[in-house]
Amino acid sequence: MTVETAKMSERGQIIIPKEVRDYIHATESTIFTVMPLDEETIVMKKLDKEKLIKEFRSIRLGVKEKLTAKEIQEEIKRVRKAQ
Repeated sequence: MTVETAKMSERGQIIIPKEVRDYIHATESTIFTVMPLDEETIVMKKLDKEKLIKEFRSIRLGVKEKLTAKEIQEEIKRVRKAQ
């Protein structure tokens, strides 16, 4: 695959080139997470909603009592490392 470019519109929209969309099997309803690494670099990751739902359900099944926000974050990290 070659390096592709994209231009941002006035409204902040960026079109992912068709070759890239086809390669990652992205459709009109595909959801992405977007995170800046620094002022020059962003990372986009295709979000798999079904996988995310299963992950949260798995976490919930393993929890017998109410957790703090910190405990929830630690459990999410533990489950993701196990996958």
